[in-house]
Amino acid sequence: MIQRESYLIKIRDYQDKPFIKILTGLRRVGKSVLLDQYIDELKNQGVDSEHILKLNFELPINFRITNYVDLTKFVLDWSEGKTGPLYLFLDEIGRISNWEKAVNGFHSMSIFDIYITGSNADLLSSDLSTYLAGRYIEIIVHPVSYKEFIRFHPNSTFIDYVTFGGIPSITVFQLDYEPSMNALRDSFKSAVFQDVVSRHSIRNPIILEKLIHYLFANTSKTFSALSISNYFKSQKISVSVDTILNYLKLLTDAFLIYKVMRHDIVGKSILKTEEKYFIADHGLREAIVGNNEASIELVLENIVFIELIRRGYQVYIGKVNQFEVDFVALKGSGRSYYQVSYLLETIATREREFRGLESIQDNYAKYVLSMDRVNFSQNGIIHKNVVDFLLEG
Repeated sequence: MIQRESYLIKIRDYQDKPFIKILTGLRRVGKSVLLDQYIDELKNQGVDSEHILKLNFELPINFRITNYVDLTKFVLDWSEGKTGPLYLFLDEIGRISNWEKAVNGFHSMSIFDIYITGSNADLLSSDLSTYLAGRYIEIIVHPVSYKEFIRFHPNSTFIDYVTFGGIPSITVFQLDYEPSMNALRDSFKSAVFQDVVSRHSIRNPIILEKLIHYLFANTSKTFSALSISNYFKSQKISVSVDTILNYLKLLTDAFLIYKVMRHDIVGKSILKTEEKYFIADHGLREAIVGNNEASIELVLENIVFIELIRRGYQVYIGKVNQFEVDFVALKGSGRSYYQVSYLLETIATREREFRGLESIQDNYAKYVLSMDRVNFSQNGIIHKNVVDFLLEG
């Protein structure tokens, strides 16, 4: 197992602190593996195995624990006679009804250091906010970055990453296309069924499926719920804007897609018009839509977006006067701007990609990212090769 150090650092920062550590994210991104890696670290620190309890609620042995009463009894029976700190790892806890009540009780006892994983944003529901407000920190686990990908696949190319994406569970297939895509499709269907269709009793899953295909095919493009509804009408499918908005929220809550709002750079306001949706992992796009390489400009933009949020930025799409800026990245009091292009082969292409950034009248860093190896930096705007950018840090 390759150590995902960036996440382990975040977990270490909160070890033995009075916060419940909640790891969330898309299914099959390696949250359970992270827990196992961290448990190994605790043991290497000298923590007695008898003081560590991990319950994976997807395993049959734990099916008998179905609600917060069962969970409370099991954990208290295990902890009886032990003195703290006791390390409690609850994997896929969303399967336990009213689990928040049990976890709140454990936290109140002040002898447990608690770590939780879940695949659905229901973990961060109003119930969680009610019971655990101010007592938890959320760590969103993303698919593997390109920097991690080449550790899994030392002989791979960047186009391999464009094709296969970052779901770590397909690593066992060693970039064998057909079994990798089959596994991604199965994983995706499982996520959609369990976290969306079944959980929310979707009555028309065919509409949801067509919406997902549309979103994946058009990742990085600007559109609205109304434009999606109009598209369906053009396909002789009647679906309301409200239904589209509801499905988009459910897909976002399941960490399958990310909604990115438009930021007026000059007016410094968030615009409530056409937004973009990005996919949690572009390998899923290859599995569902196909031929990422032929749509590499869209996929590159998706890759850069996920990388920016992985690095802790709050990301918007930008508008400055009549020009578009792919990303406005905010962190603390700082900000930076990014344009993403496949190649800057012609003068006209370079002018198009640079002019939006050139019209921004501030001194924050501005970048154009592309596959070119020639440095086209100009007028204070930094041009970087996108692969070099992904390997930074």
